[in-house]
Amino acid sequence: MSKSKTITAIDVGTTKVFSLMANIVTDENVVTKPDIIATSSAPCNGLKKGNVEDIKLTSAAIKQTLQDLESQTGIKAKSAYVGITGSHVNYENKRRALKDIGSYGVITPEELSSTDFKPKSDDNRELLHAMPISYTLDGADGIRNPIGMHSDAVSVDTHVITADRAFLNKLTESCRGAGINVDAFVMEPFASALSTLTDKEREQGTLILDIGGGTTDIIGFKDNRVIYTGVVPVGGYQFTNDIAYTYDSTHESAEKAKMEHGHTELTAIEISKNITLTSNEECQTTEVPARDIGRLLRERSIELAQLVQLKLEELHMDNSDAMRVVVTGGGSKLPGISHLFQRYLGRRVRLGAPSVSWSNKFDDLNDPSQATILGILIWAHSHLQDKSEINDKNTMHSNTKNKLIQKLLISHKSFRLSPWIRPTGQRINNLS
Repeated sequence: MSKSKTITAIDVGTTKVFSLMANIVTDENVVTKPDIIATSSAPCNGLKKGNVEDIKLTSAAIKQTLQDLESQTGIKAKSAYVGITGSHVNYENKRRALKDIGSYGVITPEELSSTDFKPKSDDNRELLHAMPISYTLDGADGIRNPIGMHSDAVSVDTHVITADRAFLNKLTESCRGAGINVDAFVMEPFASALSTLTDKEREQGTLILDIGGGTTDIIGFKDNRVIYTGVVPVGGYQFTNDIAYTYDSTHESAEKAKMEHGHTELTAIEISKNITLTSNEECQTTEVPARDIGRLLRERSIELAQLVQLKLEELHMDNSDAMRVVVTGGGSKLPGISHLFQRYLGRRVRLGAPSVSWSNKFDDLNDPSQATILGILIWAHSHLQDKSEINDKNTMHSNTKNKLIQKLLISHKSFRLSPWIRPTGQRINNLS
């Protein structure tokens, strides 16, 4: 008997909130691909550099998108998968010995899937994701898949991502204020990687740079594993603010100038071209050479590239300099920025637009600025695939042990995820 469920995904960004709603159907425990039925976007002034500073403003923006989704579909969302990023997020690689492994003579899939990762208790931090990098058997490290091997001395190197509990509480409160519960928090750069990277890129080694409104999120893949994540507190808002501050213009006027006339390569801008900016003073405008705008954008782009390079120096692994870069997010659409990053990072760089195998009738979802929201949907879809059946409950309680996530859709193929990836609802202090 077929059953249907509606998934809601929300990307709460520094400058805007973007939400979408999708239907899925299950027949004999087979979950169909999502059918996106509605999207909505609203400006948001409640965040700064990815962190919630005003709960009421954030809640109002979320509520506006949810009301729009309801008006389009007639369906009232009660819970959602919510993206998260910000400077409060911490990343750490940890090694942990796995007990009771190899008791059957060889390591079995059941033993690995039943092993739980339990980080040390920290009342101020909350677990987002824990992703295995590699295993060590009898002192031999770098083993990607130990299933079928003989050993009773097994340890795992895991990439652990935690968030500040106070921030998560603010974001949760913002969602509840909009009338919606949180199914799970999903790391935004991880979500962007799910919708933009190819199988080959994840295998050979690739870095995602997700340039959002207030932050640039970094995530690195190698051998189909997450090996690095980081955040630079600079995004598209700072590019726009440079223009508004320099010429005392309105933010809206500066944003329009950036989007319509901006370029990081000065030679691509006509010398005689001028741009009209609306001044903060009433009924006044300012004529500015387009190349001067381009110069501001170029300087900020160079600074961002340098900050990214400093972050990447934390990536201590062989041949990391050969890893290519995929630039995505709204800030990646600035003309010339991909080529500038290629020069300053010394790596191959391409623009990453989201790509999914299922039907997408919304043209705006093909834009790099929507890579995160589609990735959140992919994550949510995989979460539901992992369940034995889809029920009609709108809230998956965070303290319920869900079955392990096994697959994620990337382009036209399946992507195996770590069995340790779980929603943030499982708090660190409750796992110790």
